[in-house]
Amino acid sequence: MSIRRWSFLIVCCMVSAILLTWNGVTYFLFRTSLMQQRLQSQQMVFQSNVRLSEVFTQTVEQLAYQYTSDQQLGRLLSAPVGEDPLRDLNLKHNLNSRIAELLNAQPLLLSHGFRVELYINGELEVSQLFLPSNTDPNMGLVFQNGTVQDQDWYQETRKLTSGMYVFLNEDQTKLCFSCQLQNSAYTGTHQRDGVGVLLGSLPLSELPNLLALFPSTPNSGFLLLNKAGDLVYVSENLGDVPAEQLQPGQSTNREPITVGGKQYLCVWQELQWGLNLAFLTPVQDITSHVLELMSPYLICTVVFLGLGVVLSMVLSTRISRPVVLLTQKVEDIQDIRNVEWSGIPGPKEVRQLGDSFGSLIRCVNDLISELTRKEELRRESDLRALQAQINPHFMLNAMNAVNYMALERGEDDIAATVNSIASLMRYSITEPDRMVTMSTELENIQEYISIHTLRFRQQVRLEVLPGVSPDQVVIPKFTLQPLVENSIRHGMSRKDQRIEIQIQVREESDLLVIEVTDSGVGADAARLNAYLDHQDVQLQVSHGFGIRNVNERLKLSFGEQGGLCYYNYDGQRLLAKLTVPKIPRTGKA
Repeated sequence: MSIRRWSFLIVCCMVSAILLTWNGVTYFLFRTSLMQQRLQSQQMVFQSNVRLSEVFTQTVEQLAYQYTSDQQLGRLLSAPVGEDPLRDLNLKHNLNSRIAELLNAQPLLLSHGFRVELYINGELEVSQLFLPSNTDPNMGLVFQNGTVQDQDWYQETRKLTSGMYVFLNEDQTKLCFSCQLQNSAYTGTHQRDGVGVLLGSLPLSELPNLLALFPSTPNSGFLLLNKAGDLVYVSENLGDVPAEQLQPGQSTNREPITVGGKQYLCVWQELQWGLNLAFLTPVQDITSHVLELMSPYLICTVVFLGLGVVLSMVLSTRISRPVVLLTQKVEDIQDIRNVEWSGIPGPKEVRQLGDSFGSLIRCVNDLISELTRKEELRRESDLRALQAQINPHFMLNAMNAVNYMALERGEDDIAATVNSIASLMRYSITEPDRMVTMSTELENIQEYISIHTLRFRQQVRLEVLPGVSPDQVVIPKFTLQPLVENSIRHGMSRKDQRIEIQIQVREESDLLVIEVTDSGVGADAARLNAYLDHQDVQLQVSHGFGIRNVNERLKLSFGEQGGLCYYNYDGQRLLAKLTVPKIPRTGKA
């Protein structure tokens, strides 16, 4: 893509970003402000409905209290039956009339179609007058409880000690309220379950008029849930709302909630009798209203965006022309080693760019010369390294030739010595940094002991005590060899030219402990440990792999789990203790 197009796109994107950011901020502010207004309006409407609901519930409780304290109702429920049929018929009429009279005294309930029914306890004598066989369900207000005692709402009401049980009737058209009824004027046998169950019902179509449940936006509405969490009323605007996704008190009146895959602003209030009233306003309604308010502003934004595109084209042409000239001159370069760079005419920035490019060419030429020189030095170094690898292998081949010659002439001692030296050299030059098993290390130590015994005619005995098998211990090369060498060189006295060296491996938690002891003269363990800690001590130091080297290689290989430490026992007897982690043996070791 050309610089002209790049500059056009950059300027166009900058203008677009500014306009889009401005519109985004404006939309966010409008939306936040409108949501706050909706919340305040929703809260006011909601509080009004809460007060109306409190008036309604108080009225229903007042009606229930009148049935509880009414003297005439108590006398009627206590009256005997069966003595005179005419008197029984009059008693039945009076009970229905008294239930209706007390309801008629509540105009708020009566004007909204509220209905009351009394289901008399079957244990009462008067209940015989209200059997299904002698009672019209469409005309009377009093019935025997035997007709409803198997229904769920009746069983739930029996469980209540106070308050009302709220539910919907079977055809989902009425909101029902039930409670156990006691009457203070009842003189019959005391009934633990009361004289009956009082059932009130309100048509759902009257609930919006009773509580003023009118939406504030096209799709907002109210929800009413009972104590069990069942949905007993939902506004038509909300449609089918899954009641199981509603949790009383889940809204903070600030953050939207998600119900049925839609986001709503929710105001929630707990009412009496375990009822919960919620007012839901879809966030989409608020967003649509914000877009309607911002539509003129968005049209102006599109116009300004078009003007920005034209301005971007003009500016990109003026900016890119000098850069295009510089690009053409750069494309004409075939080999920078033969370039004589000259300045570029144009604005100050373009001239500086041309001068910088000329300096870059000179720096690149200098780097090419430096890299060429370093490549020649690297080749010489590789050649020397290859030559250095040839020398040890030549020595090994020469020793093998001497070994064969000694065997042919019957010089077994010389052959064994040369073979041990070759094994030691092969062990030292073959991957010196790799890990080996302890058994491999012990084989190399035996070669060293063979050479030492043949040369000095001293008796050296190496014994591996029972414990963890050496094949299961993995250590760096030349870990034990320096310790055995120190035992031979410094532990053997001039009088006794014999020494026994013992090595044992045992487990301690997740570690392996290798202990090396000898029958020699011993040494000061504290001084050796100080030397390992790089302290200034008077200690004879030999060449090659020393104990400090062993300690440091163990720590480099295993961290804090590896190391070397010395101890004294039985006087000056010396014990070298190495710790390494348990490492599974691999094919490489």
